[in-house]
Amino acid sequence: MKRLLYLLFAAVAVTACAPAVPAGEFLIAGKIENVPDSAVVFLYEMRGRILQEIAVDTLVDGKFSFRDTVAFPKRVLLYAEGEGYPNWLFEVWVASGKRVNVKGRDKMIGLWDVSSEIPEQQEENAYLVRVVPEMREMMLLMADAPEEPFSNRKDSLYKGLLSRITAKTVCYMQTAPVTTVWINKLVEYAGSLQYGIGTGCKAEMLALYDRMSAEQRQSQKGQLIDACLNPPPAIGIGDEMVDGDLYDVDGNRHRLSEFAGKYLLLDFWSAGCGPCVQAIPELKEIGERYKDRVEVVSISQDPEREWKEFVAGRQLTGNQWNQLLEGNIGLGASYRVKGIPHFVLIAPDGRVQDIWVGYGKGSLLEKIAENIK
Repeated sequence: MKRLLYLLFAAVAVTACAPAVPAGEFLIAGKIENVPDSAVVFLYEMRGRILQEIAVDTLVDGKFSFRDTVAFPKRVLLYAEGEGYPNWLFEVWVASGKRVNVKGRDKMIGLWDVSSEIPEQQEENAYLVRVVPEMREMMLLMADAPEEPFSNRKDSLYKGLLSRITAKTVCYMQTAPVTTVWINKLVEYAGSLQYGIGTGCKAEMLALYDRMSAEQRQSQKGQLIDACLNPPPAIGIGDEMVDGDLYDVDGNRHRLSEFAGKYLLLDFWSAGCGPCVQAIPELKEIGERYKDRVEVVSISQDPEREWKEFVAGRQLTGNQWNQLLEGNIGLGASYRVKGIPHFVLIAPDGRVQDIWVGYGKGSLLEKIAENIK
């Protein structure tokens, strides 16, 4: 009895000694066992396709911590850089005035334990516990030479594991409450269909979408789910172009049809994509060299604020447009944009002449020279 009372007193004392987190801030306190010091831990936030670094810490005695401001509950991402750590971004929820404890027993970051009073984090934990075996296999796969490109076999294993995780999660979602976390999961798994992951669960995902309220379906995430589950017809080479509303940094509405009778080079890009940024000078050169025949239209897939800040910071000129839609919907869905930069060349007659993905120095000029005689 005395020992029980002592343990209870010790637990209360530890809780009382934990530093209070003021309103408007969050604290992430990590303790990882059985790992050497010196690994670097990053804290990120995903803004559209941009991975925004918030803070960096180094493991000392297995500990790391992050403190920052927050106005409302949101997801942040942990990433550990060091030998043997998986190439994996680990989701954690933070909220105003809340402490988040992260504990791990090894380098398998995707299986680290996260505890807090935040309801969204508790929901995430309920999802994770159902796929622990698959996640452990995933962590081992991602920790195996993470910087090397996947072989066909490794890529097949990766997609197979993701499909198994999708199937288990979708099964659980059939009876789980429709919350912010639930909707985020459906966004993720519906979006994976375009990469051939979880295709066997599409009927179940459509049924999950039917569980959402009318208001939830009309939200940007609801529209994104709908676009992924019911994609528009794919536009390929030889097809007539698809048009849509696009906006410049001043909020003026534009259409691709403004340039009827000229070649159109559509550039789907993001400021968080290295090759996209590297292509900017060459796109400018094409616009100047072929100004009488070609219009370059850069269609950003970034959120409005980040996009405008990048355009202003780099002093970008020309047709810098954005559909101001969350996720890869609208024109991005019609032109089947997966990897970026994604280029579409439209001929003066309004038909798609060529489509290609990726950038290397000089490749855009070569493509234009091949297509425009």
